[in-house]
Amino acid sequence: MKYTIITDSCCDLYDKDLTGEKIDFHVVPLTLLLGEDEYVDDEKLDTGVFVQKMVACKSHAHTACPSPEAYAQIMRKSDNIIILTVSSKLSGTYASAMAAAETVKSEFPTKKIFVLDTLSASAGQVHLCFKARDLIESGKYNFDEICVKLTEIRSKTRARFLLQDLNNLVKSGRMSSVVGRLLNTAKIKLICGDNGAGEIKKYTMAMGTKSGLLKIAEMPCAELGDQKDSPIVISHVRNEADATFLKGLLESKSGFKNITIRLMRGVATLYASDKGIVVAY
Repeated sequence: MKYTIITDSCCDLYDKDLTGEKIDFHVVPLTLLLGEDEYVDDEKLDTGVFVQKMVACKSHAHTACPSPEAYAQIMRKSDNIIILTVSSKLSGTYASAMAAAETVKSEFPTKKIFVLDTLSASAGQVHLCFKARDLIESGKYNFDEICVKLTEIRSKTRARFLLQDLNNLVKSGRMSSVVGRLLNTAKIKLICGDNGAGEIKKYTMAMGTKSGLLKIAEMPCAELGDQKDSPIVISHVRNEADATFLKGLLESKSGFKNITIRLMRGVATLYASDKGIVVAY
């Protein structure tokens, strides 16, 4: 039995990454809005150029979610469909996917459709997509069992991120310009993450990037304990060096063996900003 997994472009994967013998994988793009300019977050988007335009733009960047029809067009071509969306607390994408599921189900009542609000983003979505792939490829579970297991895995999935550029937070009004300037001048780095309910909270701060990476490396170590084979995903914005350094910390200090590094797509780049790092486990 072949499955279709659908996610959105807040997930740092592309169609080709999970498509195989048992899986058709599709990423539905969001739209990025920068001033009066619009960018489709598809495979053609150059995130490096987009970061430069974000820095130059005086207004903050934001996003527009895909239409329900963008999901429905893919769903009509498959019978066993799993959709993993960015947190509903961060985007209207989950609502679009649910509307599409309702439409397609009314057209084709025998289709199996499951929409999961991941309560996460970026590397967290990658982590859950990998888990969905593994469950399907194992051949041990039917559709309903996979849906139950993914829901259980979601409740245990954590995402933590290190912010190094606060300009978009200041532009969007989520941080005062005075606070942003003080933090940047003092080289203080914010470590934030999900709160378990799909929202973002601040966990701690660090003086400098290296200290921030050391602190963020401690988090999966503390929460995963001796689960050395547990998968960890690191996503970054134009920051392969720090992502690789963090991977090395996790391997050398705690013995983790299953670590994947991904370059962030446009949506995650917009929110994490230049040099941002996200780790999910």
